[in-house]
This record gives sequence, structure tokens and C-alpha cells, in this order.
Amino acid sequence: MPSELVVFDTETRTDPKQSFTFGGYRCIVHGQCVEEGLFYGDGLSPSELATLRNYVRHYKPVGVGQHPPNLHLRSATEFLDEILFKDFYKSRALLVALNHPFDLSRLAHDSSSARRRYAGRFSLGVWTYTDKNGIVRRHPYRPRIAVKHIDSKRALIGLTGRQEADAEDLIPEGSPTGRPEGDYIFRGHFLDLRTLSFALTDRGHSLESACAAFDVEHPKQRASEHGKVTREYIDYNRRDVLATTKLAFKTLEEYGKHNISTQVTKVFSPASIGKGYLRDMGIRPVLQRQPNFPRKYLGFSESAFYGGRTSAHIRKVPVPVVYTDFLSMYPTVNSLMGLWQFVTARKISVVRNCTKQVIRFLERLSPNDLFIPKTWQHFPAFVRVIPDKDILPFRSKFNPDTNDWQVSVNCLSARSKKRNDALWFSLPDVIASTLLTGKVPRIVDAFGIEATGTIPDLNPLKLRSTIAVDPHNEDFFRVVIEQRKLLDSRTDLNPTEKKRLDKALKVLANATSYEIYAEMHRQESEKKVEIQCQGIDGDPFSCKVIHPETPGEYCFPPLASLITGAARLMLALLEYSVRELGGTYAMEDTDSMAIVATETGGLVACTGGNEKTEEGKEAINALSWKQVEDIRDRFKVLNPYHRRAIRGSVLKIEEDNYDPETKKRL
Repeated sequence: MPSELVVFDTETRTDPKQSFTFGGYRCIVHGQCVEEGLFYGDGLSPSELATLRNYVRHYKPVGVGQHPPNLHLRSATEFLDEILFKDFYKSRALLVALNHPFDLSRLAHDSSSARRRYAGRFSLGVWTYTDKNGIVRRHPYRPRIAVKHIDSKRALIGLTGRQEADAEDLIPEGSPTGRPEGDYIFRGHFLDLRTLSFALTDRGHSLESACAAFDVEHPKQRASEHGKVTREYIDYNRRDVLATTKLAFKTLEEYGKHNISTQVTKVFSPASIGKGYLRDMGIRPVLQRQPNFPRKYLGFSESAFYGGRTSAHIRKVPVPVVYTDFLSMYPTVNSLMGLWQFVTARKISVVRNCTKQVIRFLERLSPNDLFIPKTWQHFPAFVRVIPDKDILPFRSKFNPDTNDWQVSVNCLSARSKKRNDALWFSLPDVIASTLLTGKVPRIVDAFGIEATGTIPDLNPLKLRSTIAVDPHNEDFFRVVIEQRKLLDSRTDLNPTEKKRLDKALKVLANATSYEIYAEMHRQESEKKVEIQCQGIDGDPFSCKVIHPETPGEYCFPPLASLITGAARLMLALLEYSVRELGGTYAMEDTDSMAIVATETGGLVACTGGNEKTEEGKEAINALSWKQVEDIRDRFKVLNPYHRRAIRGSVLKIEEDNYDPETKKRL
């Protein structure tokens, strides 16, 4: 827990400008509130200001426990000078809010376009001074606050450099010498609880929902109306600041249990936590370990990258279904393919000139072979195909009314049979096509990847200070899922801790089993910049783009493409199993499928179906519930986990299929 926190929240008018009215703050030192106060803007009426002053004179604590003896009232300028500048900037306290970009922008004197690392977004001038003519101007000797939104839950926030910084402000944090360094810029400690709660739960939160998720003792209360300065609304604001403070304690405590070295203000998503564990294990990113990894093969595998398979197979017609879902799809296919050996490999090599071997492998591969776990160990490879009525993922502008590129898994053919029209795909995607079409695509090139050795001096650690993992001897992806499933049997944890650990393991599994290997960062630019690219043909080329992207820290396209390709193959294997019994499905989404089924099976009326009912209506064939259960059981053999943790199939029949009260099949 940081020793000093400043927690604040602002209130505004309800007009489109949402202009600042007043706010509240708390200064926390070693977990205790040493000062609480209110601050107000210039736009208040005399009666509103009188309401604030009268409220402070009749100060009453909110919540329970120790409270400061007085409630302070400051102007916004005084709050910025006495609290934000002295405590947050000079003393380097942690500045806490639920939505920093909004609250800080309410206090800004001016805004402008940001530059350098925050280019493409905005910077705020919050500190001011009054000149000799009585005009309020931005303070030239204090930093600005730059803000760069990532999405609705996250933003990069930092202080800019300042003219004539004091010597103590130029001392880097953690400096072994304690001496100023002329080019050092203190960026500030901004903790946005909206971001931290998202990183810990993988869910976007309001203050109310975040307090509920973390069992905050004094949660947010609701106001009957907003935008006015009344005694009741001041109570509401102070209660919000208290709730934000308690939420800060809870989320910081939860983050502390991860016991990773990543600074909490540098955590922007579940992937940040996952990467923190990998760093502390001693696992450096592949492209840092091997900076000379052949770029053209990165280009090939990146061009083979597509997201999850999602489709509505039957549209605008209600049909009875059994909803099925794969257990932790990405960790499962990671374990089946043995990808942890690539994450921890001393070296990853490209296996060239393996086209004939891949073709022979595909020609000999049967659907039953895909239900043999060892078969999946051969999948880390990529294939260049000239499509000819093959079922493969591809990008196109399917909607003529927009200019957006979208992804589809569909019947694909090349414009010609020339090599120039060949495309790269992951081997799992090509296997899926072979499975669904019954023919091997025309393959003109292929390469594999191979892991050699293990990174020396890997560090064992404990996930959330509870679950031991040795990255040298254990498959991290597998351990996380197994331990999550074993939580119910643990007697050393209370229900709250089980709930917290379950959520942490779920978030960690999703982040480290896929996201970080596909991570790209959009770079803002005001004009087109020239970049070097690698693509389908292998020859580097240059092009000009307005917003180039740079790879994330652990980005490695071969792994990302294999993981999503294998997930699509798993769905294709399920589709094949359904079709083999004469059935079909209504929809699918990344790791789930709604299989058309009834209790006894048979024909179901469906417009566009290729069957006919006795009445002559178009219909489709529904499987029986027993047939769906048999398909589920068939996937038991692809369970890569220890049977003590997960005994059954990796394909589940979801609880949505059962009445929540009677538990009977719907």
C-alpha cells in the first residue's frame, strides 16, 4: 500500500458542457485520512458558495472510524496549489480517482494537443497564476497533464516536463545516488480505479459496480438529482470520495496479493498482470531473446492471424438448441499444442522446406486422429495455399455500405491458380478446411517452428501469493486452469478468498494464453509516416500510413496465429461431429456452439431447411439430447488437464440449458 494517497472526485452541471461546480478530496497517510475537504469552481452563485461554507461550519463525519477534526473548504486554485502540486507533485503521492481524464479535465484552465509520447491526444494546463493585470494565466513553470485514451476503460496519463524544475524534482525514483538528473521528468503517479478494477476483473466498472465487486464497506450512494449545490448533494459527493478511498484500499490490497514487481500505475489490463508474472519468472519476450528472428516469417504468420470464429448459421428463425461451450478454449489448445515450450524456449527456429511433409501429414490425417492429443503436437506450422473452394478465414469488405474490413470463415477461391494469389494460413486452419471439405487444399509452401532448450534460471513463484508454479517444469497454462478447478476442494481458503482467487486465475489464464502474443499498439501521427512491412510474399516493402502500429512487449505472431487457428479447428471438429450425425447448429462464438437439438431429435420446421416435414414445410434435422451428450463425451480424450482437477470433457453442456430452480433440461 502506498504511504500517501490523494483521492478526489468532481461534480458538474448537467448541461452539455458539464462545467465544474465543486468536488471533494481526502489525503491519506499510512492508511489514515489526515485531511478531508471540499473545493469549488469559479462559476458558483453566491448562494451556492454560501451553502458550501455553511456545510463546512457544521461538519459531520461520513462513514465510521477515525476522521479529521475539520472539513476544509478551498477554491479550486487552492486545491490545485496546496494539494495537487505540493502533495501529488512535490511529495509524489498517489493521485486516485475513478475516471481521471474526466475529473482532471473539469479542473483544467486550458487544453491543447499533446506531443511526443502522447501525440494525437490532449494535454491539460491545470496550474495557473494571476498576472499584474488580474488576468488568470497558465503557470509556465509547472507541468501539464497529458492524456491519451486507449479505450473507454483505460488511458495513458502523465506529467510533462517543466521549465526550471527544482533540483529535487529531477531525482529519479529509486535513484541509488539521490542526485538530480537534468533530463529526468517525473510523470506522476496516477491511479485510475476504473482501470485497475478492469485489470483485476476483466470487466468494465462504474463506482457502484466496482464497490460491489470488491465488497467495499461504504459503497456509493445514489442522488435524487444532479448538477446542483445542496446539502444533500455535498453529502453525496463526500460519500463518493469515501467509497473511492475504500475501493482504492481494496483494489490495492488485491493487486498486492499478486506480488509482482510491475508498478500498479503501469497496469492497464489483465494482460499487464500476466506480463508481470512472466517477467518475474524470468521469461523475456521471444523477440527480445531473439532480435534476429527472421522478419519474413513473422510477416507470414501475422498475415495468417484472424480472431475468433463467430457466425449466425440460422438467422431470424427460432430453433431449439443445446448450448455447448469449450472449457477455457485458449489455455486448452495451448496445452494440447505444447506452446508453453515456445514461451520458455532458449531458441525458436524456423523449419524451412517442409511442404512435402505437411502435405503427407494432411493426406494421412483422419478425423479420428484429431481426437488423439499427440496429433496436436504437430500443429505449430504455417501453410501457403491457393484456395479452391476451401473453407478458410479471410478478410474482405462484406458490407458495401461501409469501408470496414471484416473476417469470415467461408468457402474461398483464388482469382487464379498462380502463386501470387496464394495466402498464408496456420496449419490448424488448413486442417479445419480439410476436415469440413474432405479435400486437402493446394499447398505451395510451408514452414514450421521448433523450440530448443529452455531459458536458464527461470524463477518459480506463487500466483496471487497462493499457487506455486515452476515455469521450468510445469505448463503454466495448464496449472492455472487446474488450480482454478480445484478451488472448491480447498479447505484453507474462506469463500471470499476462493471467489477472489477464482477471478484472478480466470483473468490470468485468458491474458497469458493469447492476448499478449497478439498485442499491437496504435501510434498516433498527424500525417502519414513511412514504415517497413513484411507480408505474404516475404520481400520487405515500404508504405505510408497515418497511424502505424508497433508490436506489444510479448507480441509474437506465430503463437497468436496458432492459438486462434487451433480454437477455430476445435469448433470445426465440433461442427464435423454434429454434421456426421446429420445435425446442424444455429450459431457459434469463439468457444461455443448452439447445436440444434430436442429431447428426442427429428425434424424441426425452419425456413430454408433442406428437409421437409410431413406437412411439406421446410425443415432441418435436430439431434437428440443424448446425441449431443455423446458428442460431449467424445471430446473427453482432448482433456489435457490432470484428472484430479478436471475429470470430464473439455466440451460442456452449459447451465443455460437447465431451469435455474428445478435444474431440469429446458
